Amino acid sequence: MTLHQAIEKLLRQTGRPMTTQQIADELNKNKWYQKKDGSTIQAFQIYGRIRNYADIFDRDGSTVFLIGQPTTKTKAPTAKKPTAIKHLVKVNSTYSKASFDPISNSDTAILILGTMPGDKSLELGEYYGHPRNRFWKIISTITNNELPLTYSDKKELLLKFKIGIWDIAHKANRKGSLDSAIEDEEPNDLDDFIARHKNLKVIGFNGTKSETLFDKYFDRKSGLKYVYLPSTSPANTGIDFDNICKLWRQIFTK
Repeated sequence: MTLHQAIEKLLRQTGRPMTTQQIADELNKNKWYQKKDGSTIQAFQIYGRIRNYADIFDRDGSTVFLIGQPTTKTKAPTAKKPTAIKHLVKVNSTYSKASFDPISNSDTAILILGTMPGDKSLELGEYYGHPRNRFWKIISTITNNELPLTYSDKKELLLKFKIGIWDIAHKANRKGSLDSAIEDEEPNDLDDFIARHKNLKVIGFNGTKSETLFDKYFDRKSGLKYVYLPSTSPANTGIDFDNICKLWRQIFTK
């Protein structure tokens, strides 16, 4: 049984929506799908798999439901806190993770590039989902807006100011969420993105690793402005909020 088949079977059997974490926990218990390296299934892997089967699954935040199932729009119950279990991890096991689709439209003039989503973002299915990541607070500040309360409103704020976001890595191995731990990355097709977004003027790199990976795989194109931006990651504690906002305002200067 493949992973997406196991997810579909579980949702049909329970008859209700489930979060990506709940699905991962249940599949780790029932063993309907087992990874080749023997490691446990993670919530981000559930998210990565369901987005490849849009004809079967839909998602609202971190909650997954089957298309056409009458009970799918009901709120998923709160998961019980799982009992801690120690797992033996093989030395050659990997921590394969995948990025999200870009947030952009035909009006996008500014593209902010990160490296790849951290574990909290993958769990939630949202860009910059860690509560201590300063990205959304910075964007609201430099656009003179209140901090949006919902992810949908956050995306609308970006598009209102012609800002798009994506990541350099399509997939990579990374234990944890630090950029320094990224290995064996495969890049997203940024050349195609740039070619399709005719109004693009500025590319901003959210942190040093983003810029390094971009230059590793892509050539800088004439006619575009490239801007290094201090990382919004919680790990970047070396710059205060006022100064990081001052530097991020460069994305609006010609």
